[in-house]
Amino acid sequence: MGIKANLIPQPGVESHNRAFARGMTGLAGAGLITKALGYARDALFVAFFGGGALADAYYAAFRLVNIFRRTVGEGALNAVFIPLLEKEKARRGDAARVFFSSAWTFIFCSSALVGLAGVIFRRELVTLAAWGFKGTPGQLELTALLTAALMPHLLFVNVSALFTAALNSARKFFFPALAPAAFSVAVIGVLLAFHRGFFSALDDRGKIILLAAAASASGLVQVLALVPALRREGYGLKFTNPLKNLSAAPALLAAGPAALALAQDQVSMLISTAYASFLPAGAITAIYNSARLVQFPVSLFAAAAASVSLPELAGRSAAGDTEGFRAHLKLSLAASWLIMLPAAVGIAVTALPICRALFEHGKFLPAQSLLTSQTLFWLALGLPAYGFNKVSISALYALGRHKEPMVIISGQLALNALLCLPLARALGAGGLMLATSLSSWAAALVLMLILKRRTGLSPLSDLPVFRPALAAAAAGLAALALKLALEPAGPLLVTAVAVPGAVVVYFLALKLLGVEESKLITGGKF
Repeated sequence: MGIKANLIPQPGVESHNRAFARGMTGLAGAGLITKALGYARDALFVAFFGGGALADAYYAAFRLVNIFRRTVGEGALNAVFIPLLEKEKARRGDAARVFFSSAWTFIFCSSALVGLAGVIFRRELVTLAAWGFKGTPGQLELTALLTAALMPHLLFVNVSALFTAALNSARKFFFPALAPAAFSVAVIGVLLAFHRGFFSALDDRGKIILLAAAASASGLVQVLALVPALRREGYGLKFTNPLKNLSAAPALLAAGPAALALAQDQVSMLISTAYASFLPAGAITAIYNSARLVQFPVSLFAAAAASVSLPELAGRSAAGDTEGFRAHLKLSLAASWLIMLPAAVGIAVTALPICRALFEHGKFLPAQSLLTSQTLFWLALGLPAYGFNKVSISALYALGRHKEPMVIISGQLALNALLCLPLARALGAGGLMLATSLSSWAAALVLMLILKRRTGLSPLSDLPVFRPALAAAAAGLAALALKLALEPAGPLLVTAVAVPGAVVVYFLALKLLGVEESKLITGGKF
């Protein structure tokens, strides 16, 4: 029952592909801006604070907030809320607006309560997530204080996630994806103020607490930026009476496991952070920075493919259009594979020069670049699986199948936790990232079987797999050759030449090998 239709040449399908490519391009463009600002933010942070115990405390606190944020909000809320909203839209009338008001009330109130609980129980949270900090005087206390400062951000970002989901359902992708840049802009502004000598009366501990407070407040800017677009789509910010109408609450609570499954990358990183708290100072910062680099292609392309596809998949599922559902799912998985595979090869080959070029400034030392590159190498090996899992899980939720992803992801996280101890003993922080990669590949294999059973789509036979693999190998060899040739010139030149050079080789190889699906990435212009 697999898809036999050709992706590119069929009439009608071509316009569908162009629409998909336009959505991907818009979302990827916004993602590129936010990611570039994010890397500037992280580079400035480690240049000012270094990559030791102080940075570890900040990133451990940020990871705790992120796990709540990603479980309730962002892509997870998108996957849960959009299929529900699409069903309400199909009913016509005011059903969608009423449902949105109910969801807005529930998300606002529940996020405020979770944030307040996070502030009250900050020490207990940090103890659970970074037990190893108890052995370092003052480290656990500082991390708890930073956690409390960052917790208000949870309310703002979850509300923003709801607004983004409503706008994505209206096929508006670019501006909602750009709004999170407010976080990076705020942090960069404060860090630049530090570099210019402002707040000189504060020591480094005081400055990092101030930075956390500014980062937290940036969420309000993000929310306010989305309100005008939301109103244009007909959604207001009126609270519903919980005693009379809170219709969205049961549906969102029932779909809670879906949110947890879609936040599995953050849960995996939280597991790694807990283990890394027992490793020498700098391990948590290395894990954070390597995860940020790997998130670049994941967020830019795999998550973009999932976000662009979800409203379409949910709509086709609600309409009973099985063939259309499979065809669109094929587009999403093909686009993810075509990017994640070469990204994994390229990042693995150029890990050290990339880390040195981005982070080795100010107080961030060469030894910390080496540690970050080692964790990045092992984490990058799982990139194709991360992308495949994001799209596959979103597809299962669009079908209304919430239990299967939860079981699979629970198994993945359990495997990840089991692998961490032996691999950390063998490879240190890099071993923790290898555990994440191996468990993600295990989940991907199970999801392949589930997709074939539920949709008739067989990834190995219905998707372009082997020719892109050859193209990725050629790109990896090109990156390695450029790296070796330019190494004496320094990491910045290696990164500036090897990365785009490998990209050019990859797309040329795709063209020579006749991989027509590459037009899903280029928009038909290559």
